[in-house]
Amino acid sequence: MLKTYIGGRDEEEVEAGRSVRDVLTDLGIPVEVVALVMVNEEQQTKDYILKDGDQVRVLAVIGGG
Repeated sequence: MLKTYIGGRDEEEVEAGRSVRDVLTDLGIPVEVVALVMVNEEQQTKDYILKDGDQVRVLAVIGGG
């Protein structure tokens, strides 16, 4: 679902020194739909400041019932 915000791509390269929250906002991804942030395979908050070489994965909130 999050791919729809970045034109269907699987990856996006971003610059270091910014928070995950800021990057999501700049990419047009609503911060509230992101349920989980993983950086280098470790869970982080949306306020984590990215470093060179970090690999970030974000997972969306899943609805259902």
